[in-house]
Amino acid sequence: MKIKIILCLLILLKLTSCKQSDELFFETVSGNLTIVDSVKIDDSGFSFSSVWNVKVYNDSMLALGDGSFSSINMFHSKTGEFLATFESDSIESFIIPKKSYSNFSINGNRIYLLNHLLSKVYVFALNKEFIEVVELKFKDNFYKPQFNVLFEFVDDRYYISTDFDGVSMHETFKHSPLVSVFNANGDFINDFGSYPKPYLEGNLVLSANENKIIKDGKIYILNVAGVPILKEYLLNGDLNGVYKLESEHHDPEIGYYTDDPFSAPLTDQFNGLASDQNSPKKVFYASYHSFDTRDRDYGLGTYRWMLMKIDLENMTIKETEIAGAWYLDDYPNLIPQVKGDTVSFLIREKDENLYLKRLIFD
Repeated sequence: MKIKIILCLLILLKLTSCKQSDELFFETVSGNLTIVDSVKIDDSGFSFSSVWNVKVYNDSMLALGDGSFSSINMFHSKTGEFLATFESDSIESFIIPKKSYSNFSINGNRIYLLNHLLSKVYVFALNKEFIEVVELKFKDNFYKPQFNVLFEFVDDRYYISTDFDGVSMHETFKHSPLVSVFNANGDFINDFGSYPKPYLEGNLVLSANENKIIKDGKIYILNVAGVPILKEYLLNGDLNGVYKLESEHHDPEIGYYTDDPFSAPLTDQFNGLASDQNSPKKVFYASYHSFDTRDRDYGLGTYRWMLMKIDLENMTIKETEIAGAWYLDDYPNLIPQVKGDTVSFLIREKDENLYLKRLIFD
């Protein structure tokens, strides 16, 4: 009997060791950062207090939602020249509500404007000719679109970041799917993904929503706080891969609060995810902010906006600092669309002008 028990233990130990040896780990390597160019964006006709959902289409059109939630604005990404704005006062072909716009999708010669308050999509041609209104039919009234991160119309389907309308953030984290999918008529198809369990272990306020991009027929999701984990989903919602990222500068400890959210220890948080969405290469870029100390009195002065390059094929990670403490109140926006090896981000510099900058991190 003892021999059988010993044999079983040996087999179990062998299986466990094999499982551990199959686990993949990232290698941290050094990299070189090269600024390719810097284009001043002509936002002189606007007073952007903040910008949301910055995207680049066709490597020539920079588009963004403004912080007043009233318009989607377009600029030439090579010259910074203003091109067009979509808002209630500038569209003559159809009357749209004045507020609750910050996210959008451009597909071909059409633009899809998400009204996150009404759960409707207003579809126009880029020349502002009205096409249709699509009502998003969520599975019940407790669910609604988020105003930022993922909203894309791909292959006649809408992929949308979703919130459960709970009475507390804890309830929202517990019940919200990360992505909801609808057909072209707005009919609900399915939803998938959930917030990490550590989000439910205390009172938590995040500076961003979970980072998401669509690439090569898959959706990649990177959590904001805690241990950084990049998850790969098929478009039908099946989980297809999980990658635990490693960092020399990101502190995974989450700072919970008791009564006052502004009393919580500072928490390092990821706030952007990007890749060349037209390339099959599994190379990603993620941005995050980092503090040298979690103490609020001194930590804010140590703020850094960091860029991470993640190569899933070679299992390597590179990190570099992009901006320091001066940018804490208006940190840069990593643009999800990468062109080859060229990464873009939008930043308001000390001269108070807005710049689109491109870089190569190799």
